Amino acid sequence: MKRSLFAFALLLLAASAPAASTTNNDDSCDIAWQPAATLLLPYFEVDFNSKQPAAQQTLFTIQNISTMPQIAHVTLWTDLAYPAWSFPVFLTGYDVQPFNLYDLFANGVIVGTSADTPTLTNPTPGSQPADNDANPNFLPDVRTACANVPGTLPASLINDLRQIFTSGKTSDGCQVGNAHANAIGYITIDVVATCTTAKPTSFGYAAIRLYDNVLTGDYEQLAQVSGRQYAQGSPLVHIRAIPEGGAAGAVVATSLPYTFYDRYNVAQASRTIDRRQPLPSVFAPRFIAGGPGGLNTTLKIWREGVTTSNAVCNDYKNNAVQIGEAVRFDEHENATVVSSCLVLCPGPPPTPATFSIPAAQTSILPGLSTSGDVGGWLYLNLDNGGSANYSTSRPGYGQRGRASQAWVITSMFAEPTYATETAAVALGNGCTPRAGLSTQQAQIGPAPNPTP
Repeated sequence: MKRSLFAFALLLLAASAPAASTTNNDDSCDIAWQPAATLLLPYFEVDFNSKQPAAQQTLFTIQNISTMPQIAHVTLWTDLAYPAWSFPVFLTGYDVQPFNLYDLFANGVIVGTSADTPTLTNPTPGSQPADNDANPNFLPDVRTACANVPGTLPASLINDLRQIFTSGKTSDGCQVGNAHANAIGYITIDVVATCTTAKPTSFGYAAIRLYDNVLTGDYEQLAQVSGRQYAQGSPLVHIRAIPEGGAAGAVVATSLPYTFYDRYNVAQASRTIDRRQPLPSVFAPRFIAGGPGGLNTTLKIWREGVTTSNAVCNDYKNNAVQIGEAVRFDEHENATVVSSCLVLCPGPPPTPATFSIPAAQTSILPGLSTSGDVGGWLYLNLDNGGSANYSTSRPGYGQRGRASQAWVITSMFAEPTYATETAAVALGNGCTPRAGLSTQQAQIGPAPNPTP
């Protein structure tokens, strides 16, 4: 009798348990190193005025892990989120294509690809690439549009790119970036249906964007620090399409509350038409600044801007905004805080859409404690407060809007030539409601699960 009652209780419990909202393991806002529809290189830096062996360089690679040919659309953005130049990369089935941005900025060349590349005729069993026009989602003009891309780059384009990514000004004097000695910016890579130089901010771009999670990639940074050469690398940020698949420009419902390209979709048929996962806004990078090993930490930070697809010349300066909050904990749990002007004015200076900063820096980040500890961790709430025009009935958003997106990379150097680089831990994901400020008594810690 006891066993029967126990079994009956289990049946009641199972009947009362909430049904799973999805059985698709990829239907998630969590960012993972899995094949994706968009890749993000959060920060690049190129010293194109130095000889290559001594120059700071950024390399990246795009891989097509599918049997079908794919087209990757690469866009170089300034540190104020201005799309300076886009070019297509035609990838045959199982193709891999490396790029060194030093070649572009110093030598005026970029690796060319073509839809006329012959496919493999004697492959290993089970790895036969499909013909170059076999992708059913390609547009009819692929053979001609992708015959030789991006082709010979005119000297005027190279000069413009050098000027834009160092002085921050276009050829007509428009300020679309900050001034710095090296070329600095970030890169997005989208899977698309044809070869074009259209930019992700243009209205027609939605008509060529595809949704197949087939791209992977990585990057490498080569640099000299105090006369010593270092090499670092990591996977690119892999941003999946949810749900995946379908024709170019198709408007399909998604479970995502908003998307990676949200602010560029205001004029589209759907605000979530790109279906790309949104990125988190709160991170917890580790840092070490000094000690017997001479270890130092640099943070490379990407932040979503506020400009939309109809931005004009004077708008891009608005993509430099304050961070929401930063708290520095030493190894004895002592905390120092820097908050936005919403709480403590004037607050830290604005930061661009992508930048690199020593973790020991104290004008934007909180000051070091007086304990003498050389290490600790940082709580970074990088929400810029600029997305309040987005609202949804989903609990936790409402009139407060959504959190802006960000990404943080932790780079560590030690004598004589040790280096490592990895993505910082995120305290939540892109679907997590906005984090409160600790200066307003909000608790620092992992983000709670969003209310379904």
